[in-house]
Amino acid sequence: MQRKILSILFLLCWGYSCMLARDEQATVAVVTDTATYRTIGKDIDQYLAAIRGDGKQAVLIQDIWQHPDSIRRALLTLYQNSHLEGAVLIGDIPVAMTRDAQHLTLAFKMNQTRDWKESSVPSDRFYDDFDLQFAYIKQDSTEKLYHYYTLKASSTQYVSSDIYSARIKAPVQPGKDKYRLLSEYLQKVVKDKQRQRTLSHVLYFTGHGYNSESINARIDEGWVLKRHLPFLGQRRGGRLDFINFDTDEFVRDRLLAQLADTSLDIAILHHHGDSDTQYLSEAPKARAPQQHADALRAFFRAKIRRAKDTTAAKQYYMENFDVPESWVSNAFDSATVAADSLQDASADVVIADTYGRVFNAKFVMFDACFNGSFHLDDYISGHYIFNPGATIVAKANTVNALQDMWPNELIGLLNEGVCVGNWAKEVFTLESHLIGDPTFHFAAGHSALDRDIVREKNNPKYWRKRLANAAAPSDVRALALVKLQNNRAITSDELLSVLEKDADPLVRLEAFALLKKRLSPLLPQAIALAVTDSYELLRRLGVLTAGKSGDTALLPVIAQVYFNPASTNREHFQLRYAIEQYPADTIINYFALQRPGSPFWPTEKDYSALLANLKRRADTDREDFAKLNDTLARPTRFTISAQRNLCQTEHLAALFEYLKNSRNTELRLLAAETFGWYVYSWKRDEILAFCKQRWAEEQDAAVKNELEKTIARLSAGF
Repeated sequence: MQRKILSILFLLCWGYSCMLARDEQATVAVVTDTATYRTIGKDIDQYLAAIRGDGKQAVLIQDIWQHPDSIRRALLTLYQNSHLEGAVLIGDIPVAMTRDAQHLTLAFKMNQTRDWKESSVPSDRFYDDFDLQFAYIKQDSTEKLYHYYTLKASSTQYVSSDIYSARIKAPVQPGKDKYRLLSEYLQKVVKDKQRQRTLSHVLYFTGHGYNSESINARIDEGWVLKRHLPFLGQRRGGRLDFINFDTDEFVRDRLLAQLADTSLDIAILHHHGDSDTQYLSEAPKARAPQQHADALRAFFRAKIRRAKDTTAAKQYYMENFDVPESWVSNAFDSATVAADSLQDASADVVIADTYGRVFNAKFVMFDACFNGSFHLDDYISGHYIFNPGATIVAKANTVNALQDMWPNELIGLLNEGVCVGNWAKEVFTLESHLIGDPTFHFAAGHSALDRDIVREKNNPKYWRKRLANAAAPSDVRALALVKLQNNRAITSDELLSVLEKDADPLVRLEAFALLKKRLSPLLPQAIALAVTDSYELLRRLGVLTAGKSGDTALLPVIAQVYFNPASTNREHFQLRYAIEQYPADTIINYFALQRPGSPFWPTEKDYSALLANLKRRADTDREDFAKLNDTLARPTRFTISAQRNLCQTEHLAALFEYLKNSRNTELRLLAAETFGWYVYSWKRDEILAFCKQRWAEEQDAAVKNELEKTIARLSAGF
């Protein structure tokens, strides 16, 4: 009987939504489990009313199925019939644990033979990207909300969310149950919607080891944030703050204090992370000889404590690094261990540090690994919104993420009144998620862009007009490029022209990103333009893409970056991969021709080290790939899997031969999947032709299925 009542409730709500959709107002679906609605239904109803009061339609879906497939079908029906804009998943909503889709992530490449809870990617793209097609595998035996899916070969092989989605799931907090936390949060959201917040104060933070700690990257981010959000450089009262990890010995307390500032609107946090930790600092910044000595003592004590044989480790460091015994003799003294632990704890933010803290940035971006692991009982980003402060919504990742990406892409849309959900759906990856209310937005005068993102999504004329308006905000013009691409209404030649000639660095970077997505034949030309651009991030991403290409036409710009003393730390970090794309003799001979034009940089020591490393790497690679087809040798999984990052073309013949002739099904499957990472390679057509021929001849069903996915990845583009 209860099931029947709930079904009727869903249909009534759905019908109400359809009726109101006639005036083309966008709809937001609020999905909640029956236990949550039974407990805090009044708060959810008030949240629905607040969404409607904000100019959108809202429909309630009670999850009576507890299965992702049923929820997805309900959302798809609303999308097809009721102008569905987004979905908010409140409480205990099933989690799609996706498998065989690592190419849709930024960095996740775990061996899927490991524990499925760890080797799957929790992703709500299952709910918001209807072109992605998954096959159901099973429900987890212990975590009943986990449902495992494999990405079908017949699916699209890229992310392009049709709607946005967000999770509102309470983390563990001492003294409060999850329903109380949900109730308090929803009341905060409802109250906040009665305000008109103007975006005026932005913070960006960078942690240790991030982007090679490149100062140039930090400088350019501040520069372009003033283009994303023009008021920062134009309006009195507009405020842009920057905190670097080395501002203090340990920067944690400064950052937490800044995040409590009631005037703070957006916090962009670049650092490393885990589900329960924001990694901010490493060793304390030393400013005097004694501090250097103290840091070294603590370093060696930690190394000895972690060693399997602590006595041997102590002796090793004393003999090989001339460490005095007095430095490490107290490594296991209780007082020293406690002091070192306290110092280590001061370096980062862990979940316990959020207790009793207040966070007031209305939107927080966690540009880090695992901070958004909502599928776990506890996760650190959840403590930012389930907090007495003013934070409403966060964006975070369920698994690890790449450093060299464009985290601030289109973020200027938030200054145009676009809700966080409508911004995020344009930049989602498999692992990125919104935590909190996705309908949150800042005041934007008379801007109708939030409405038009949905209403005009299939209207190229509208977006052409936006692109042509040179006075329009940078991210509005960049969004116009995205929408034209989505409608197949802009050519590669036009995008290349934008990359070459547009005065706006953000528009140029968007053009480059779109040329990459469509796997354009013009990509080598685009890379050459990107690598020589004035914008550091565009140059860096250009070098990164050059490292996936291997086109000999790119050797001049690769050499230009290498021999330029002004090239940034992170450009050089990516440059080593680009250099290793080529046979060692090719790069050594080419660089020898360029060296006379730059005799002083790099230094002779560094230049000689590069040449020696190239020769050493070439010898090692030859040995590793020879083992693949040596019937007496045992090939290593890493030899193949490493090519998912490296995409070297020098060893393609060995990989082709291995896929054809090996009897190791597991590694053949890995090889078939690895070819799909060569999307930017100058030999993509050759790889595609081989995979098509191999698919026609392949007898193993699993390998054939993986080849079908690889063919789609290499041939379709976006």
